[in-house]
Amino acid sequence: MNSLGRHLLAEFYDCASDALNDPGRVERLMNEAAHLSGATVVQSVFHTFSPHGVSGVVVVEESHLAVHTWPEHNYAAVDYFSCGEVDCDVAVRYLTEHLLPSRVETKEVPRGVFEEREVSLDAPFATNGEGETSLMLKNGEGREQ
Repeated sequence: MNSLGRHLLAEFYDCASDALNDPGRVERLMNEAAHLSGATVVQSVFHTFSPHGVSGVVVVEESHLAVHTWPEHNYAAVDYFSCGEVDCDVAVRYLTEHLLPSRVETKEVPRGVFEEREVSLDAPFATNGEGETSLMLKNGEGREQ
């Protein structure tokens, strides 16, 4: 199996609510987390909700780092999708140091998972009777030509 990227989902519980409701601080923390992880920041966009909460994304050349905060619950959800040489765990550790949660839970999801397939140059072609032709692969799956 091979994948196109890594998607790390992190949940931060019992954070300092003042940190979660400060859009400037949240944006600075997220940009710094992206830099420290080895990502190349392209742009960041953040929005403040009324009466509270911040959502934002740091677009990086390797994909994105996003956050949604619920200060009224002292909770933040962060996801880091990377399809490059980025250390997502460094970003989560940095955010943990600054948001001061009592608990952090993470889950990793491989994205764009596919099996590597061997294609034989001697593979037979099949026709479905309507003029459509498929290459028959070793695992029996066809691919339209």
